Amino acid sequence: MSSTFELLIVGASGYAGQVLHALGMQHPRIQVRPCPVRSPDQVDEAGLRALASADLVALALPREPAKVWAAALLGAGARRVLDLSDARRRDPEAHYGLPELTGAPPAHARLVANPGCYPTATLASLRPLLDAGLIEAESIAVLGTSGASGAGKGLADRLHFCNLAGNSFPYKVGEHRHVPEIEHHLGAPISFVTQLLPIVRGMLVTSFVKPKAGVTPSQLREALEARYAEAPYVTVLPQPDQGLGLGHVVGTHQVLVAVGPVERSGLVPVFASIDNLMRGAASQALHNANLWLGLPPSLGLPPPLAELPRGVPPTFATALSTALSTALPTALNPETATP
Repeated sequence: MSSTFELLIVGASGYAGQVLHALGMQHPRIQVRPCPVRSPDQVDEAGLRALASADLVALALPREPAKVWAAALLGAGARRVLDLSDARRRDPEAHYGLPELTGAPPAHARLVANPGCYPTATLASLRPLLDAGLIEAESIAVLGTSGASGAGKGLADRLHFCNLAGNSFPYKVGEHRHVPEIEHHLGAPISFVTQLLPIVRGMLVTSFVKPKAGVTPSQLREALEARYAEAPYVTVLPQPDQGLGLGHVVGTHQVLVAVGPVERSGLVPVFASIDNLMRGAASQALHNANLWLGLPPSLGLPPPLAELPRGVPPTFATALSTALSTALPTALNPETATP
């Protein structure tokens, strides 16, 4: 009988924590335990060591509480701390967990920083192009649009139903907390603007890049296809259209990427869509956990897309229920997991 691993989730009541808990409950090799206290100060030294004894601790928390918990757990001897906040994403002592770009966490690592949602979509679509030397590093502009769940459960005037329903607007222009993270791991400066959409979840990022002399949009797409040829959870579409619709990614671990077919004003648009609570948080955390624990990467995750998404995407409810109905039997049968 295969051994199981204990996953302690600190912050299981938050949006990302709830999704991670649900995924973990379906995982055939992981036993999930929500943390029984809100702060490490609420337990004595022995109690903290007991929490730290889990095979892996996930911190589904905002930045400041995550800092406190990470320090306390690592000090108490925790072997693996997976931080879903942005507290340690530029820390050279932490492994940055975007598997298709940074690989599996080293076996000796004690801290993995789970990337943010906007960074995941932006880096997945742009890093391969910069790595291949196909685009100028000084001329990148990014427009990110996201559902309201990306802002977390905290109360804010802009998130009130009456203010957001049927509405869309920019927010945190010039001061978004993900900009330093993106620039750090992209290795290039960006102009970054975000907009809220009147939906719960889903994210579409559009980047405008300047190809180097002689580079065509087709070559950009081909570079992405080559980079992700062995990455089942990243799909490069032949063209940007309704296949990028958020209804195709909500409830999945998939990243959909596309390149505009024409250069205008010296710029080419590059697109990426994800589920901000799945690939932008919880399912990416589980992907990292699988790799860290030496398990099949896709174990417990929804299966990769079997074919290219086409046409108008289904409603979010339909997409989510379909993804979950297919994820459950896959999670319970490790033999069907993608290697």
